[in-house]
Amino acid sequence: MSRMLALTSAAALSLFCAACNGGDEDDDNTPQEQLKDTRANVTGTHPVQMSMRIPGIPEEPEPFPTSFTLTQDPASQDGLRISFLFYDCDLTGTMTGESTFKVNPGTCLLALPIEDEEGCAVTLAFTGGSGGRDSAQAKIHATFTGLYTLACESEGPGTPITTPVTVEVVGT
Repeated sequence: MSRMLALTSAAALSLFCAACNGGDEDDDNTPQEQLKDTRANVTGTHPVQMSMRIPGIPEEPEPFPTSFTLTQDPASQDGLRISFLFYDCDLTGTMTGESTFKVNPGTCLLALPIEDEEGCAVTLAFTGGSGGRDSAQAKIHATFTGLYTLACESEGPGTPITTPVTVEVVGT
């Protein structure tokens, strides 16, 4: 008798658990296409002041003006492409809220031609970051972390020079 009661209880428990799992699938019936695309809240070309902080250097260099461009990545509903004026970038980002985004790892390269020399290149290898707007009317802002590398072809030993860096952009 107790064996029959145990089997009946196990069967009832199995049916109950199956019913619970079945309900979870039906609750999430919002197709991916119907999720709100909020990238328009941050996309565009924004005039910004860019500053770089390097650990161990007590004086921060003066911020300099540049343009910060965010465009929609057509391959994703929440993806962004990120670039700076004069830099060749392969940066991407992902929307994390109505007007915020995270920065994915990527690089930006700036070639510096020097008269009568081979030239130098600055590489910003970002490991991540974040940005956005505080409100619809607010200026864009973002912070990137990673490595700064300066490599000059005409230089001998000691190059390239690589150091950690934090890059901050603030809309003007």
